[in-house]
Amino acid sequence: MNKKQAKNLFNRYIRNECSPQEVDLLHNYLDSFQDKTQLWQELNYDEEIKEKLWNKIKSEIEIKKKPAILWDRKYFRYAAIFIGLLGGFWLYQSSDDKVQENELLVIENAITLKSSDNEVREINTENEETVLDINGRIVGKQNGNQIKYDNNVEITQLIYNEVIVPNGKKFQIILSDGTLVHINSGSSFKYPVNFIPEQERQVFLKGEAYFEVTKDGKNPFFVSTESMGINVLGTHFNVNTYTDSETYTVLAEGSVAVYNKKSSDLNPTIIQPGEKAFIAESSIEVTAVDVNDYLGWREDMLSFNNQSFKEIIYKIERHYGVLIQNDVTALNSERFYGNFKSETIIDLMDTFKESAGFDYSIENNKIKIYNMKK
Repeated sequence: MNKKQAKNLFNRYIRNECSPQEVDLLHNYLDSFQDKTQLWQELNYDEEIKEKLWNKIKSEIEIKKKPAILWDRKYFRYAAIFIGLLGGFWLYQSSDDKVQENELLVIENAITLKSSDNEVREINTENEETVLDINGRIVGKQNGNQIKYDNNVEITQLIYNEVIVPNGKKFQIILSDGTLVHINSGSSFKYPVNFIPEQERQVFLKGEAYFEVTKDGKNPFFVSTESMGINVLGTHFNVNTYTDSETYTVLAEGSVAVYNKKSSDLNPTIIQPGEKAFIAESSIEVTAVDVNDYLGWREDMLSFNNQSFKEIIYKIERHYGVLIQNDVTALNSERFYGNFKSETIIDLMDTFKESAGFDYSIENNKIKIYNMKK
C-alpha cells in the first residue's frame, strides 16, 4: 500500500467508512512502521486530522465500554493499550529517546509461613513440604504456590497460621473446609489450620484476596479486615484492603453481608453479584461494577480501569516487586486504562513513556520518573 492509498484509508477510517478487511489492512500498514515519527512525516497530516483521529479513538472507547482491552497489539504499537483520557495526552508524540539501557534487578523476597508459636519459615515454591502444627502433627501439605490443609477432627481448639506474600508474588490456601483463597501480592492472611465444628469460620486479611467459600449453613464464614467485615455462607468474592486504595468487596457469586467495623451502625449491607461495596466515610456504599475489572490479578493480569497514575504506581510496585519514584507530580491525578499480562516492567514503563510523555531512568534499583515532555 502506497502513501496515497494509506492516507485515503485513514480518512475513510475517521469517517467510519472502512470495512473490517480495510481496518485490518490499515493495522498491518501501521505495524510496518518501527518509527512513529516517520509515519506522520510519511502521511504529512496536520493537527486537524490528528485531532479527528484522536476523537475517533475516544468515541470507540465510549462505545465499547471496555477501554482496558480496546487496543491489542495489532493496533498502533505506539499507542499500545494505554489511553490517557482525562489528561488529554497525545498518544503519538514523537520521541527520539533510546530504550533504557539500565537493567532493573528485581529483589526476590520469599513467601513466608508464620505458625502459632511465631516461628517463621520461608516457603520454597519449587518444592513439596508437609505443614506441621506446634505439636508436630501434619495439618497440611505445601505444593508449589499452594498449601492445602486437612480436616483434622483431632484438633479441638483454634490454632492459627499466617501466610505473608511479598510484592511480586501470589499464593493460594485451601482451608480445612475446602475454601480456596487466592492471595495477591503485598498481602497477609491469617487463618485457623482447622475449623472447629459448630463455630464461626473466621479469617483475617491485610491486602487483597479472592475467596471461593465452601458452603456450610451451620458455620458461617467471616472475613475480618481492619475496617470492614464480611459475612457469608458460601460464595465467591474479592476483598481489597490495601492502605493506598479504598477498602472494598466485589461479589462474583452468591451474596454477602458487609459492614463498617469503625462505624457505630453495625447493620450489614447485603450485596448481590456484580456489585461492589466500599467504605465511604462512616457508611457502606454500593455500586454496580464489571467484576472482571477486579479479578484479573488471579491470572497475573495487571489492569487499570480509569485509575489515577498515583494508584497505578502502587499496583505496579506490588505486581512486579519494584520501587518507583515519581518526580512528575502533575501525573498523579491523570487517569488511564490498560490491560497487561506478560509484559516485563520495562515494556510497561516504555508504554507509559510513549502515551503519557515522560522520561524515566533506573537508578539504584529504583525506577525514577521525571522530565515531563512538552
